Amino acid sequence: MRRVVIVAIVLLLIAGSSLYLITPPKAVTSPHLHDLTIPAGDPNWENACTSATLPDTSPTCMTAALYDLNLAHKAENLPTLTLPKGFNRQSQANQLHYLINNERAIRNLPTVTKPTSQLEELAHQAAVEARDPSIPQSMDGGSDWAGNFPNAIVVVFMWMYEDGYHYTNAGGGSNLDCQSSKAAGCWGHRDVILETSTSNTRYGTAFTTQLAPAQALKYADSYTLILAGPPSPFAIGNTRPLARSIAIIAVVMILASTLSWLNRRRRRRTRPNMDPLWPNPS
Repeated sequence: MRRVVIVAIVLLLIAGSSLYLITPPKAVTSPHLHDLTIPAGDPNWENACTSATLPDTSPTCMTAALYDLNLAHKAENLPTLTLPKGFNRQSQANQLHYLINNERAIRNLPTVTKPTSQLEELAHQAAVEARDPSIPQSMDGGSDWAGNFPNAIVVVFMWMYEDGYHYTNAGGGSNLDCQSSKAAGCWGHRDVILETSTSNTRYGTAFTTQLAPAQALKYADSYTLILAGPPSPFAIGNTRPLARSIAIIAVVMILASTLSWLNRRRRRRTRPNMDPLWPNPS
């Protein structure tokens, strides 16, 4: 029995140490690759798009926005995007979803394909209130918000490529959570889009020009995104610490119990006879 206890203790120590060695996966981030500059004189969305009518899906605005996005892709040695036929006939929310999936797919990340009514409603409510959507307590994930942009292409470009302090400080960026070079929110929108957890397969997207009265004074339109999924207590690197601890302890206890049973069985087999004078196995 002593041997079983020792084995159980060793397993528990290994399991306990893993709580500190295993860390949640981080999204794909490399800020220095994003400090790119649009060449002077080239078309870009700020010069080509208008805020008179939102969303601006005019050929002039869409071409300029797509040019900026593909220029950023080229800076990261990623394939350029050709919009599919009928793209403009889709809603802004659907366009946002398509573009987000493209950013993930060209980096070999799993695409998100499961919209849920709960996340869609949360995304819509947040869009009306011009804020980041809330994540349900039963899920893990992240969310983004943007306002006063002409279309979904520009929104994704800003979230992905002008989300750092370099742009905010220069006056070109719009990340309200990146007001200093060391702010935790710098590139936070990009982190949400490129979340590497495969459990975040559910999404909600929304777009509106019908904002709450107080927000309508500041914003003409509003875009929101939620990427989320149910946490698994057995998914390494993507679980809550308490759930992971309980799962590991349960496995250790099962192993210790199994080893103890095997040890008792072995001792019974090796005992000379069943004489009651023999001590009972512990």
